Amino acid sequence: MMAAIGSVLAMPVAGWLINKFDSLSIVVGSTLGFCLALPLIAESKTVLTLSLALLFYGATGGSMDVAMNTHAVMLEKRYQRHIMSSFHALFSLGGMAGSALGGLVASRVVPAGIHFWVSGIAFAAMSILAFRWLPLSSASEGAREAESRGTMTWSVPLGALALLAFSIMLVEGAIADWSAIYLRTSVLTGPGLAALGYAVFSGAMAAGRLTGDYLTGKLGRAHLVCYGALLAAVGLVFVLLFGNAAWALVGFACAGAGLATIIPNTFAAAGNIGGSAPGPSLAVVTTAGYIGFLAGPPLIGFVAQLSTIHSALWILVVLSGLSAFASTAMKGTSPRRKMS
Repeated sequence: MMAAIGSVLAMPVAGWLINKFDSLSIVVGSTLGFCLALPLIAESKTVLTLSLALLFYGATGGSMDVAMNTHAVMLEKRYQRHIMSSFHALFSLGGMAGSALGGLVASRVVPAGIHFWVSGIAFAAMSILAFRWLPLSSASEGAREAESRGTMTWSVPLGALALLAFSIMLVEGAIADWSAIYLRTSVLTGPGLAALGYAVFSGAMAAGRLTGDYLTGKLGRAHLVCYGALLAAVGLVFVLLFGNAAWALVGFACAGAGLATIIPNTFAAAGNIGGSAPGPSLAVVTTAGYIGFLAGPPLIGFVAQLSTIHSALWILVVLSGLSAFASTAMKGTSPRRKMS
C-alpha cells in the first residue's frame, strides 16, 4: 500500500505546487524523481527502506499524473481542439508495452536490481530528450502564468467531476482485479480464457482512446461521456446476465470501449472549469479517481464475501449507469475558445 499512499498524499500537494510555480517545473521534477525511484527500490534491503522507496515512487508518480494532465490541458487550449484522449491512449499502450517487456525480462531470469537500474536510466534519458518539447512555445510568458496559476474555486461542477472520476476509476479498478476471478468461478472458464477478459477490456479501452478525440469533437464531451457510461453499463449487463464466456467477452469489450474516453474527458473538463486554476482542480479530481481505483477491488471483495461475486459486480453496472448523469458537469469546458 505504500506506493498508493504516496500517490494519494502527493496529488493535492502537486496541485498546490503547480499553482505556485507552473506545470512544466513539476513535470520535470516529478519525472526525474520517478526515474530515481526505480533504482532506490532495487537497492532496498529491508522492509523499512523498501517501504520508503515505494512511498517515494508513489509520490513522484502521483505528482507526474497531476502535472502532465495539467500541462496537457494547457496544450489542448493552445491547439483549440480535443487531444486529451490521445495522450491517455499512449498511457494505455505504454502500460501494455511495459507489461510485455517486464514479462520478457522476467522470463530471461534477469535480476530485478539490474532490470530496475536499466529501466530507470533509460527512462531518464528518454525524459530528458522529451523535456525540450514540453514548453508551450506558442504562448507568451504572461499567458502561461495566467493558465498555470490562480485560485481554485469549489463548485458543483468540480464536485460532480470528482464524483465521476471516483466512480469510473472504481469500476476500472474492480474490473482489473475481479474480471478473471468472475470468469473462472462464475462462468467456469479455463484460466487462459479467464485472463482474456481483462485483455479484451484493456484492448477496447486503448482503441477507444485512440478514436476518442475525434468522437469528442463530433459529439462533445458531455454527450460522449454520457453515451460511454451507458455503453459500459450495458456491456457489464451482458457480462452478468447471460452467464457464458462469449457474451462475457463481448460485454468486457463494450465496457472498455465505453469507459475509454470518460477519464480523459473528465480530467480535461476539470482543467477547464471557468474561474478555477487547472492544477489544483485537476489534483482534486485525480485524487478522487485514484481513491476510487484503490477502493473498487476491496469493495467488490467485501460484498462478494457477504453474497456472491456475481451479485457484487452489479455495483459496477449501477455506478456506470449513474455516471451518465454526471456528464452534465462537462458543459462549457471545450478547449475551443479564444486564448489571450
